[in-house]
Amino acid sequence: MKHFKKTSFLALVLGWIGQIITHIIWSNLRYGNASSGDTGVVIFWSSFFLLIYYSLFILLPGKRIIKLSENNGILIFTILSGVYALIGFTILIGWVFLISNNFLGVFIDASICGVIFGLTFHLIWNKKRNELKQIHLIPILTLPIIFLFIYLFAFPKLLPSLAYNVVPQYVRHDILKNTIPKFKVGDELSKLQKTLPGEFDFKDCHGNQGAMLENFQYVIEVNCCKIIRIEYGPRQKTGYTMGGKRNPCN
Repeated sequence: MKHFKKTSFLALVLGWIGQIITHIIWSNLRYGNASSGDTGVVIFWSSFFLLIYYSLFILLPGKRIIKLSENNGILIFTILSGVYALIGFTILIGWVFLISNNFLGVFIDASICGVIFGLTFHLIWNKKRNELKQIHLIPILTLPIIFLFIYLFAFPKLLPSLAYNVVPQYVRHDILKNTIPKFKVGDELSKLQKTLPGEFDFKDCHGNQGAMLENFQYVIEVNCCKIIRIEYGPRQKTGYTMGGKRNPCN
């Protein structure tokens, strides 16, 4: 069972990464960004419940899972794994979403996790088991940490404009906080919109927008497709004043 634990845990980690990516895609399709889909919350709680799922629904019936993998083709086993994950998720926490009839996209996440688990486990256990024996457990255990480091830190730092709509809310706010000070009065609105896609949508290139984040506040006023006012700084008890008269464009 030692090799089963290593194989199953690796398959589950890949399933967890797959379901996070699925949730990001689902959130963007439904809300326009990953932040509005509570991606950060999903990452945290899915990790917690997957450990419980792993103990109850994978380790305990481990021998049965091995037999199913060895006696069924990869397609059948993968489908069964997806259905099994949905059942396990529903028993553990999914029933709450069914009762509230809200945020049902998490069932898609659970099924994707199960499908990737089944596909990965079947491939490794039946074809690559000997190769996996040579791999130490530590790289497998650190795989989630490496993924989170790239997703939550490296990616936003290196490619903030691409990461802006696919990261959790607190990372999104960090990108906003680090980006706003790079602009000044006279800069083109289009450049701001390209850097922070989807954040600033001024009708007819005129208007103002501001926000008070956890430790940062700002206000930006636009006229004739150019920034005519920009203020930012640490959050205070009162925010910046909003408004402004529209001037004719030359």
